[in-house]
Amino acid sequence: MAREMRKENNGRMLTKKGAATRSGILDAAHEVFRDTGYYASSISEITRRAKVSLATFYQYFKNKEQVFQELNDLIIERFLQKAENLNLDGLDFDERLHNVIQLLYQHVKNNLAFHRILGESELIDRVTLTYYEIIARYLRGFLRKETISGNIRSLDPNIIAYGMIGICYLNSLNWGEPKENLTENKIIDLMAELVMNGISGDAPWRRPAGWNLLSLPEAVPLRSDSEELLTKGEKTTQMILDAAEKIFGRYGINRAGIAEITREAGVALGTFYVHFASKAELVEGYVKYINRNIRREIERFSSQVHDRRDAERVGIIACYEFVRRHRQVYRIVPEFEMIDKDVALWYYKKTASGYIVGLKDGMKKGELRKYPPLFLAHSLMGITHFIGLKWIIWGFHQEAALFRKSLESNIDFVLWGLHPARNKNIS
Repeated sequence: MAREMRKENNGRMLTKKGAATRSGILDAAHEVFRDTGYYASSISEITRRAKVSLATFYQYFKNKEQVFQELNDLIIERFLQKAENLNLDGLDFDERLHNVIQLLYQHVKNNLAFHRILGESELIDRVTLTYYEIIARYLRGFLRKETISGNIRSLDPNIIAYGMIGICYLNSLNWGEPKENLTENKIIDLMAELVMNGISGDAPWRRPAGWNLLSLPEAVPLRSDSEELLTKGEKTTQMILDAAEKIFGRYGINRAGIAEITREAGVALGTFYVHFASKAELVEGYVKYINRNIRREIERFSSQVHDRRDAERVGIIACYEFVRRHRQVYRIVPEFEMIDKDVALWYYKKTASGYIVGLKDGMKKGELRKYPPLFLAHSLMGITHFIGLKWIIWGFHQEAALFRKSLESNIDFVLWGLHPARNKNIS
C-alpha cells in the first residue's frame, strides 16, 4: 500500500523520471534528518542535497512533515517485507526465536538514526507510536503462537515485544570503549538466552514474609542531616535546573527558550549566563542532573535489599515511579540523542558504569546468570527504557490495575524469562 501511494502525486501516476525525483528527495531528507534531527532540518537543505528547486519539492510534498511520515512508511514497509519473507516453517523453536530476534536486531541497527529522530519530540508522537506499534504487532503475533504451542510462558506479549525492541536498541548503539567484541551472531544468541531464561541465577533466594513482585523496602531518606547546605550560587543553579525541567517538559528541548526558563526560575537573564554559558550547556547540565536523580532514586530502594535479583526488581519499580512523577521530563530523554549525541552517550554510559559493578557481583554470587556484563547492562537498560516509554510516556492514561499487571509481567520477564520451566515459587 505504501509503495503504491508513493507512485502517485496529487492523485496522478508519476512518470519514471518523476518517481526518481521523488525518491531522491526522500533519500536526501533521510540524510538531513539523520544529520540534524527533524526540528533543526529545513526544506532548503533537503532540496540542496537532492539538487532540486524549492518549486520541485512542492510538486511532490506539501511540507516537511509529509516527507517524514512517508519515510516512516517506507522503513516500516521494508521491515514488514522482510518479516513476510522470513520463512520459519520446518524450523525448531530455538531457530525460530533466533531468526525473529535477528530480524529485529538488524532492522534496529540499520535504522538507528531514524529511531533517534523518532524520539526527538512529542510533536511526532503519532508517527513514533505507529512505527513501534507495527513492529510490536509482528512480535506479539509470533509470541502468541509460541505460547499456544507451549514453547514459552504466558506473559503480556506487549511487555515482551517492547522489551525485545529495547534490548536490540541499546545493544545497537555505538558505546565506544570499553567493548566486549561480541559478533552479531553471539549478540543474537545472548539475546535469545536472556529472553528465554531471564537473569535469575541458581543461588538460593531468601525472601522475607510478605514478599511479592511489587513489594518495596523502606527507602533511605533523600538527604541526611550531616549533608552540607547549598551555597547561594548552588541554590540558583538548582532553581534554573528545576525551571528547565518544567519548560523542557512543556515545550521540548528544541522549542524551549532561555527567556521562558529564567521567568520560571524567577531570575534575571544575566543571572542565567553566570551559571550557564549557553542553552547547550544548560541541556548538558540538565542531562547530568536528571541522570543523577534517577540513579539516586533507584539507589534509595535497591541499597536496602541484599540479593541482586531483589535489587533489579525494586530498581525497575523505583525507576518507573520516578518516571511517572516526572513524565513530562522523561519524554525528552530520547531527544538528547538527536540534539547532542555525546551528551546522550554520557547519559547511557554513566548509568551503565555503576550498574555493571552490581551485576558482576550478582553473577559472582550466583544470584544472576552469567552473561557478558556490558551486554547485560545494556539489555536491562533497554528493557526498562522502552517499556517505560510505552506504558508511562506514550500510554499515560492506562488504568492503575492494568499498569500493575504490566509491571508484574515486566519484572517476571526480566527475572525468569519465557522458558516454560522457569518462574517457580515466585511468591
